[in-house]
Amino acid sequence: MSKNIKTFNLKEGAFPIKMDLMFEDIDLQNIGRLKDSIYGNIEISLISKDLFRCEGSINSILIDNCQSCLRDIEVNLNFLFNLAIKDEALMMDDDSSQDQTHYQNLEYFDVKQLIQEEISLNYPNIVKCEDNCLEINPIEKEEKNLPFKKIRDLID
Repeated sequence: MSKNIKTFNLKEGAFPIKMDLMFEDIDLQNIGRLKDSIYGNIEISLISKDLFRCEGSINSILIDNCQSCLRDIEVNLNFLFNLAIKDEALMMDDDSSQDQTHYQNLEYFDVKQLIQEEISLNYPNIVKCEDNCLEINPIEKEEKNLPFKKIRDLID
């Protein structure tokens, strides 16, 4: 498993490139906290001069809050992906109809950036512990601190 791969040049080298990756941190906002490492298995193939295909899998567990009851829950991410990779200089001129295209500088290709983008795209929009969690686990109401309650009780 490779931990410290940062960038490499996709315009040079032999293909396909196969990697088993492990990352211990994530630089994404608005998703849960990483519980364990992120594991990825990817293969990058050359299709043409500026077009690559990347397919693989990502596995990770994150801790997030249930959007209903706010308790911590585990979000298991286990997904496959298959996408095209193109140089970011071609982004504005690209008229292809491909749904899944990742744009990045091919001379300084950052694998972690690709993995983080895929995690962000595959992270669930709604995080809930159960479909009907408030019915199963009702939220307990805290008693409010009423400073003059004893005086009111004495008057009544």
